[in-house]
Amino acid sequence: MPSGSRFAATTYGKASVVILLGIVTALISNLIGLNLQQSLALTVFLVMIYATLLLWSQRLPFAFLGIFLLFFLGLLDTEYFVEHSHLDVIMFLIAMMTVIGYLEEDKFFEFVSNEIIRRVGISFKIVFMVLFFLSGFLAPLVDEVTAILIMSSIAFSLSDRLGIDPFPLILSSVFAIVIGGTMTPLGNPIGVLIAFESGYTFMDFLRWSAPLSLLSLLVTYVFLSRKYKAYIEEANTKLREKILTKEGLGRIDLPRKILFKDIVILLTTLVMLALHHTLEEVMGLEKNTLLLGIPFLLAAMILIFDPQKGFHAFEHKVEWPTLVFFLLLFSAVGALSKVGLIDLVSKTIASYAYLGLEALIVVFVVTSVPMTAFMDNVVAASVLAQVVHGLEASGINPAPFWWLAVICTDRAGTLTPIGSTANIIAIGILEKRYKKSVSFLEWVKYGFPVALLTISLSTTLIYLQIPLMQPYP
Repeated sequence: MPSGSRFAATTYGKASVVILLGIVTALISNLIGLNLQQSLALTVFLVMIYATLLLWSQRLPFAFLGIFLLFFLGLLDTEYFVEHSHLDVIMFLIAMMTVIGYLEEDKFFEFVSNEIIRRVGISFKIVFMVLFFLSGFLAPLVDEVTAILIMSSIAFSLSDRLGIDPFPLILSSVFAIVIGGTMTPLGNPIGVLIAFESGYTFMDFLRWSAPLSLLSLLVTYVFLSRKYKAYIEEANTKLREKILTKEGLGRIDLPRKILFKDIVILLTTLVMLALHHTLEEVMGLEKNTLLLGIPFLLAAMILIFDPQKGFHAFEHKVEWPTLVFFLLLFSAVGALSKVGLIDLVSKTIASYAYLGLEALIVVFVVTSVPMTAFMDNVVAASVLAQVVHGLEASGINPAPFWWLAVICTDRAGTLTPIGSTANIIAIGILEKRYKKSVSFLEWVKYGFPVALLTISLSTTLIYLQIPLMQPYP
């Protein structure tokens, strides 16, 4: 059978599975007592998820179709669509992709990757370790989106120059960024949301969340370095060959003026994003105003002072299909909220409080992990926040559940390709640059063990520290 025919047959086969799963979802949702609107909204939403998992390259058409059906069936309106589309996140991504893309145009990250190799020696194992922990410690200083844009550029540059598969480097960086991001409330939207809902401060995150993130990073690094042992050895051989032969790595010499300019742009981005909350307090601005505004300022300066290269980055480096997919997926959650499903999930989990603390922790974790892995983790965190408020109203100490909400929605983000924003962005860039599709199973092969190890470890440590936790921060 010709390759085109095989591809079409495979696609039609997977599409049939998506439709079958949708029918099964509709039947099950009806059997468990959901009303017609809730059943339809859940079915359409999960069909979008099924299509994303099984037909990754066709996720955008299915997302468009899903939103149409939600509108057509009266399950979504323009108010809920706009409210849940997270335009702030989308615009932040557009501005940051423009800034990072501009630095890529200058070959700044190629220069950085060259310097990393030159300074850490000729051992790729050390290079792999440096990139992993650099990713983990960069995320809590800025945010996971900025971190993955920066680290993916470095990883792609390094893999291109060594002629190695970029996926292991990207996957490792994503895992480190997702896990390391919860050291502070700045690392990802989950931390911001939980901090706002619970009242926990920056220092509280350093006390309770940061140690868990550090231990999880160490466990994840040990696991990945062993799983990728053959890959590291192969890359190490190629690295030595490049360095020891006359070919070398092709030294990159950036003009001082360009290098200085790019360093100023990158440092300004990192420092201003890290200090955005302090600046907002000093200026009397609403929370996260400058978190969104700073990338706009930097993108504007680039487009004004270097329009040719800036607009090229804006047009070609921004992952437009990925961002549109984000917007549609976020908006589809608005339908679940509109028909009352999110509120129903919240009340259902809280109803298990009578079973005791240990059983409630198990129910909380078991519910939150798949919710995060197959849905937007920010939405999962939002739902879990309402659950914790319900537990507090029932007289249960909310402190351990706030930190469980942080680690479950964060660590479970490594489980699937759509578990976190960083995952989807990284895969989108990988597909665009290398025409490489990452299958669901290929990701889960590494994501499931990492999620299992880190969630088990963090949950155990939180449970052991419950006697030290005060009900209120």
